Amino acid sequence: MGKGECGMQWTDESIAFLRDAAAMNRYYETIAEKITPQFQENAHVCDAGCGIGELSLALKPYCRHVTAVDADALAIKTLKAHLIEGVTAICGDVEALTPKEPYDAMVFCLFGRTEDTLRIAKKQCRGKIFLVKRDYSHHRFSAGKVSLGEYTAGSTENVLREKGIPYTVERFTAEFGQPFRSLEAAERFFALYNRSRSETLSKDEIKARLTAGPSAEFPYYLPHEKALCLFTIETAAISKEEGV
Repeated sequence: MGKGECGMQWTDESIAFLRDAAAMNRYYETIAEKITPQFQENAHVCDAGCGIGELSLALKPYCRHVTAVDADALAIKTLKAHLIEGVTAICGDVEALTPKEPYDAMVFCLFGRTEDTLRIAKKQCRGKIFLVKRDYSHHRFSAGKVSLGEYTAGSTENVLREKGIPYTVERFTAEFGQPFRSLEAAERFFALYNRSRSETLSKDEIKARLTAGPSAEFPYYLPHEKALCLFTIETAAISKEEGV
């Protein structure tokens, strides 16, 4: 398991966009606040597929240690430049990086196929696993309708039901809009995240999606109230066969 969902590739530009959005919204803090009440005391938590680690940093105040793992070297380099005490950043395939002692909890936020996360968690975790999935079916920043395929809450629910794995689920929303310094930046954003192979958005279509920004530095804003779904699963409920 290397890339995030939908084949995410980190670049200097995509990292800059995400850091601007994270600084302006409480997106990662909101996700952390949904997950962390279920942490055991002094937990060692793995943030699997952590990207640039914004969620890892948001989780840390609620646990003893966070091990943040991602296969993308640029993403991990970015996280290491902003590390706080109690967070370890590791570059590599999370499935190949078995910890010396099982994690007390694992978080898979918009990362990995459900079957893969179950397999990894069975081998590496002795407590709860938390799967955060998109609660919608199509890519939000693409021209036309581009399906998210199996990377959705509905798909995850189907897999868990088919396998007879008990879980709890909580649906919620978190604002994760994107601020822009210029219209040209907005155009670059949509070009970067458009997953359509045949369609593009015109300048007028892009401008129509924007609202007034929050400041002189960011005069444009792309609202995005993100619908999410949190699945909580006890590792003990995953059969040994799933861990093979």
